[in-house]
Amino acid sequence: MKGHVLVIFTLVVHSVTSNLSHPNVLLIIVDDLRPVLGCYGDTLALTPNIDTLAHHGTIFTRAFAQQALCGPSRTSFLTSRRPDTTKLYDVHFYWRTHAGNFTTLPQYFKEHGYHTVSAGKIFHPGIVSNYSDDQPYSWSESAYHPPTQAHKQDPVCLGSDGALHTNIYCPIQVDQQPGGSLPDIETTEFATAWLRSWAMQAKTKTKNAINQPFFMAVGYHKPHIPLKFPQQFLDFYPIENVPLAPNDRRPQGLPDVAWNPWNDLRYREDIAALNVSFPYGPLPDFYARYIRQGYYAATTYTDALIGDLLSTVSTLFPDTLVAFIGDHGWSLGEHQEWSKYSNFEVATRVPFIISKMNSHTDYSFLGYNDVLRKLHNVNLNPFMAEKNFSSSSQRPFKNSIISGKFELKAHRKNASGIKFIRNSFKRIHMNENFTFYNGMVELVDLFPTLVDLAGLPVLSDCPEVSKDVEICTEGTSLAPILDSLWNGQMFNVSINSEIKSGQEQQKTLEANKYTSHLQSNVLVKEAAFSQYPRPGPEPTVHPDSDQPPMHDTTIMGYSVRTSRFRYTAWLKFNNITFKPDWSHIVAEELYDHKIDDEENHNVCRKRAYKSKRKQLQRKLKRGWRLPLFFC
Repeated sequence: MKGHVLVIFTLVVHSVTSNLSHPNVLLIIVDDLRPVLGCYGDTLALTPNIDTLAHHGTIFTRAFAQQALCGPSRTSFLTSRRPDTTKLYDVHFYWRTHAGNFTTLPQYFKEHGYHTVSAGKIFHPGIVSNYSDDQPYSWSESAYHPPTQAHKQDPVCLGSDGALHTNIYCPIQVDQQPGGSLPDIETTEFATAWLRSWAMQAKTKTKNAINQPFFMAVGYHKPHIPLKFPQQFLDFYPIENVPLAPNDRRPQGLPDVAWNPWNDLRYREDIAALNVSFPYGPLPDFYARYIRQGYYAATTYTDALIGDLLSTVSTLFPDTLVAFIGDHGWSLGEHQEWSKYSNFEVATRVPFIISKMNSHTDYSFLGYNDVLRKLHNVNLNPFMAEKNFSSSSQRPFKNSIISGKFELKAHRKNASGIKFIRNSFKRIHMNENFTFYNGMVELVDLFPTLVDLAGLPVLSDCPEVSKDVEICTEGTSLAPILDSLWNGQMFNVSINSEIKSGQEQQKTLEANKYTSHLQSNVLVKEAAFSQYPRPGPEPTVHPDSDQPPMHDTTIMGYSVRTSRFRYTAWLKFNNITFKPDWSHIVAEELYDHKIDDEENHNVCRKRAYKSKRKQLQRKLKRGWRLPLFFC
């Protein structure tokens, strides 16, 4: 077999107990989420609900976005086309008029009998989705956007001067916010209300009637900046316990064109007040800790809301196919960088989990109020109390997340109390084994995978030029891999379930070196591909080298990730023909993950790596179509 596909999974293999021909489907997308999750080995993160979902599904440990920017990434995985096909590298075009009338993931389900519904951020808003969330193509009803999202840039962050600011770091009290709520809370309210309404409608159907399956997509904004979240969640992460990034200095040999100067953070009031020099000046350590603390607290906040969503789904629709992804990663001080906008591992690697819920499993999810009760030991009105409502467009439970005001300091736990709560949350997953698939996976694989698992007509591969082909895929279905795992058609391998750091976990996975025993003729990947545009060879504010519009883009960085290496070539790029010039390489990067999994040392000019660099350059130039082989 050409190479290894590492697969580690538990002694207890989950089988598919229900007919997968037309299951309900829930897709959860979290904005800017890197794999800072307990199930991915992060020892700081408290994410009990996502961990519980992962325990009953499959964790793809090496999943990558095609571009580390929301608009291009979402357009890519929702059409299963790569950025060079959608011709969308920024947020200023609508793919149907810009590149081709490509069918989307929800549209495909809708055209095959599903009722499709959207809550929160699924498509990138604005012209990228035609100011309509791609209506009337993708959704059976109008997409829901939380009203309080209109206040996302408002000065609501309380500063030490007692005034309100537009900061990155922004813990708040929910009842004091414009509208008395937050967008992700409202999105969860809508989604759970819709599910109850759909369940109620299903009960009224005759026994002979066939219930229409649903495809629900729920998009959470946090931990996207600003890091605005209920202040109580800071209690989980005392600032003195928040570590800095272990590699918080600029990598040796990093070319200027690869640098992400995090322009979108610099104009925020709290960052601007630090007077950090452009483009390489580091954030002071004390504020770096605050941003990292805020990112983790925002992630736990989102996890709590996901707990309410998954609890509702498991109760009302237990046989549901659930996919959980981030749209790209985010740098938290690694390489002295913040935000996304690069081809580094931390910017392109994403969480990717697929689980098939079933009625035979007793799921245990911790909802938003469960978390707040544990923290503050106060009586809150139930977040998802039962209510009758006549229309799925109504917003029940409005402003009822938190009843009354709380003096947080009066309820703040002491250090031993917080430690007890953290340990009680971690016990949800500390004693669990997980199913890991460690081969290369890409977000463009999501579309064909869900189609296959739902029993819909299989997607064909896109031809080299697919402008006029409405339905095809530039990804690979993961369904055969999941079928092998779920049906136990491989050796049963158990690993120590102790949650370790991401680096330690990866070393454990590498050390086991178990080769998979998948069904024959299962396509697996040798490599994953990402890319990022730049307006020039050096970091700039004008034009913005983090988010250059297409007419300013003159360089494209193409990156290939194999099981051991990441190689990136920055090429001269024609923004009219959308073609790279391989005869004009601006800069190169090569990282050897066997000895440098943090990508701190660019070794592309070292003599020992000369042949490997040339080999990877050929692989990258050939592109994504060839790095596939049968296991």
